[in-house]
Amino acid sequence: MNFTTRLILLAQLVSSTVATLSVTLAPEEEFCFAFRTPKDEPAHITGSYDMMNDNLSAKPVTVVLFDYETERVTWHNEYGESEDSFAFTAAGKFHYCFGNGAGGYKTEEDKKLEKDKLAGHPVPDDMTNYDYDNHDGELRTIGFTLRLRPLEGTEAARMMDVKTEDTDRNAADIQRDRLVDLGNSLVDKMDLLLDHQEYIKNREATHRHIVEQTFTMVMKWTLLEALVLICVAAAQVSYLKKFFETKRYL
Repeated sequence: MNFTTRLILLAQLVSSTVATLSVTLAPEEEFCFAFRTPKDEPAHITGSYDMMNDNLSAKPVTVVLFDYETERVTWHNEYGESEDSFAFTAAGKFHYCFGNGAGGYKTEEDKKLEKDKLAGHPVPDDMTNYDYDNHDGELRTIGFTLRLRPLEGTEAARMMDVKTEDTDRNAADIQRDRLVDLGNSLVDKMDLLLDHQEYIKNREATHRHIVEQTFTMVMKWTLLEALVLICVAAAQVSYLKKFFETKRYL
């Protein structure tokens, strides 16, 4: 298994990104990014992924987010899904991993289901029988996004000119917090829509490149066929001319 780990310094990534990133994985390859929440304080972490190869199966694709210190899986994609998203609040360092026939880390819930199955408890087969192997030998391109937004009251948020006051919580504060949570939820959904637009643009660029390559190849073959046809016609005319010409003997 080819395991590659890349470290991205995301300490400055405290606002929404404006474009998607992508990674192309060979069969049985896994690619990981490490990131840390600003100041190691709690932050609202959101992200999504989308497999760009519409003609390929998404079963070998694994997208996993796990805690760097404990190596416990925080989130992973649904088996066989070509796109998905996540949103949660946490602090610390994490790994964001993508696999093409590699990975397939299990959450605590997945491990519990396996234990229940071994103990004889009824567990649906589709909940535990996952085959992440790459059987077609194809490369897969995965587009993804990651956003970190500091929570109100943290030092990172204050660095962004977010003012906080240490006051007793009252009804107005509770209502304000509810509105903030609602606003964060709406922002997450808007970010997800923007992510999908970027994925669509990436797909369009890929398809346009394929069409242009196909058109160029068709034009080359057309010109080659025309050249061959001209050569054959010239050879036939020359042959017929020699066949019917009158020979004179002296």
